[in-house]
Amino acid sequence: MFFELPPLFFLTLVAIFWLLVEPLLNRQRNGHRALIAVVSVAIGVRYLLWRYLETVRPVSGPPLELFWVWLVYLVEILAFIEACLFLMIMSRTNTRNKEADNYERQLFRHPSVDVFIPTYNEGLDVLEKTIVGAKHLDYPNFKVWVLDDGKRPWLKDYCAKQEVGYLTRPDNAHAKAGNLNNGLKHADGELFAIFDADFIPARNFLRRTVGFFLHHDDIGVVQTPQHFFNKDPIQSNLYLDKVWPDEQRLFFDVMAPCRDSWNAAFCCGSCSIIRRKAIDAVGGIPTSSITEDLLTTLTLLTVNYRTVYLNEKLSQGMSAESITGYFIQRGRWCRGGIQCFFVKEGPLRAKGLTILQRVLFTPYGWIVQPITRLMVVVVPIVYLWFGLAPLHYTNALDIVAYQLPMLAMLLLTMRWLAPQKYVPLVSTAIGVFSMFRLLPVALSSLVKPFGVPFRVTPKGSGSATGIDWYTFAACIGFTALTAGGILANIVPEYQRIKSLEFFPYALLWSSLNVLMLLVCALICFDTPRKRKEERFLVDEPATCCGQEMVIHDLSVGGCKLTHTAGQRVVERGTAVSIPVAGLSAPLPAVVKNSNDHEVICQFVDTPPALRDELIAKLFTGDYDNEIHEVKSIAALVMSLLRRAVGKELN
Repeated sequence: MFFELPPLFFLTLVAIFWLLVEPLLNRQRNGHRALIAVVSVAIGVRYLLWRYLETVRPVSGPPLELFWVWLVYLVEILAFIEACLFLMIMSRTNTRNKEADNYERQLFRHPSVDVFIPTYNEGLDVLEKTIVGAKHLDYPNFKVWVLDDGKRPWLKDYCAKQEVGYLTRPDNAHAKAGNLNNGLKHADGELFAIFDADFIPARNFLRRTVGFFLHHDDIGVVQTPQHFFNKDPIQSNLYLDKVWPDEQRLFFDVMAPCRDSWNAAFCCGSCSIIRRKAIDAVGGIPTSSITEDLLTTLTLLTVNYRTVYLNEKLSQGMSAESITGYFIQRGRWCRGGIQCFFVKEGPLRAKGLTILQRVLFTPYGWIVQPITRLMVVVVPIVYLWFGLAPLHYTNALDIVAYQLPMLAMLLLTMRWLAPQKYVPLVSTAIGVFSMFRLLPVALSSLVKPFGVPFRVTPKGSGSATGIDWYTFAACIGFTALTAGGILANIVPEYQRIKSLEFFPYALLWSSLNVLMLLVCALICFDTPRKRKEERFLVDEPATCCGQEMVIHDLSVGGCKLTHTAGQRVVERGTAVSIPVAGLSAPLPAVVKNSNDHEVICQFVDTPPALRDELIAKLFTGDYDNEIHEVKSIAALVMSLLRRAVGKELN
């Protein structure tokens, strides 16, 4: 055997490491992060060497069996390479908050800023929040521009009323990138910020970001994280909206600061601010890919302008509201990422990039991850139905000696690097759920990367809920194959595998896959959106009908007030006025429901100026609807069980 040691030796080492060494480590110290990464990679290398020397190289037999053995091993190698690159990135992290504090205090001048809001088909219910929020930026020298590729007269009229710039163009060439370039033709600010039509900047966005450009001539882009005031379809469809963070928190809260420490942060399209001189130096926003944001960072690197990441919540927007919107968005990212392999501005062909930059900006994950996730589902099915084992010349003790230490180390490392952002079963289920749609996109993009038009993610009034029957059918089909394979090998006369030594291992793997696929199936059913407007918890005092109350939650459309009178203080249908802190006048409302401790009100005929004040109050920095981390495993499990039986959370 390769590396002769007791079977439990390395599993014991992993346990000792996490029980005795990990408590002494600090996630904020790069040396400690690097230690975790190196140990994980070393155990993974040991596993892959053993796999090749003991379970792959010696294999002989029918061509189908050889093909399967090498295919599984090749996918493992691809997955391990991706894991190594991920661990390398995560081995360092960076924070720029104190830097931003200093620059804000030393803001010795206020360069002009153009605030671009590119839009295509979003409704006023989405756009008004972004436009009003942008108008309320706390900065003396900026202009807001709405870049309308939808050519809508009503939006032009609304912009005139709001006294913001409005631009359109004869065609929609190059989608968002072309729209931004058209805006640059008409604007002349020293800097320009980009907010997608559904993202509202915080009042202090410019004050927190502009200073970076004044103190560093080589900074081309300052990117900030994307946060969301509504729940994404994963949270909603699994009833996890109170216990599970949105899907993008892992990237924006954990991975992006790590990429910044390697000078590998990149523009994410929205919630960013860019130096006009830098973009002019490369001839404008790149248009050769539908992911113009990544290419912007790459092209700027070729002329020595870097992108930095400020991990502060300086905006909030709308996540995709339905599974359809979710896959339109992810499919666009996937196709655009793969297009970067083929364009001259991409990481493989761009001139002047270092080898490390080419590696870190290559979007290999869009190809490797769907393939890896498919194999996680397929391997036990192939074994249970056809007897084709992924590992040859091994026994159960080999699994304990080589594979389990590697899996345990990687899972525990992920939990340590991304605390409260990652739960293996649910996180893997979300990845597998995405795989069913993204794998065809990835494969088709490799064959024909161009020719598919840019599709805007539907949000707001343009969004519609439904059922993803394609993914649901795939989930049920793979569940049936997995469960059927288990049953077939339990009944002796139908047994498909020659030896039962690995059956317990296959049973565990298959059972976890069944649970995972059932979670995937639940995600396929969009839950109805109960409210047109998102509510924010405010807990602010107010007086209504002569009674001291507390505004518990507040939205653009209404509010809930609580009181301690112990009796109903106002009847349904009563017209009332609700004074709200920070607003110039009370909000006219009608009582929709009332009991001995609550009053539910709907705002009616809100004057436009007062509505703008309310939007600015709610969306420009003071309130937060997000779940930032997993609340508890128990709460997560209970939420999933409620979803499984169809009982919604209160």
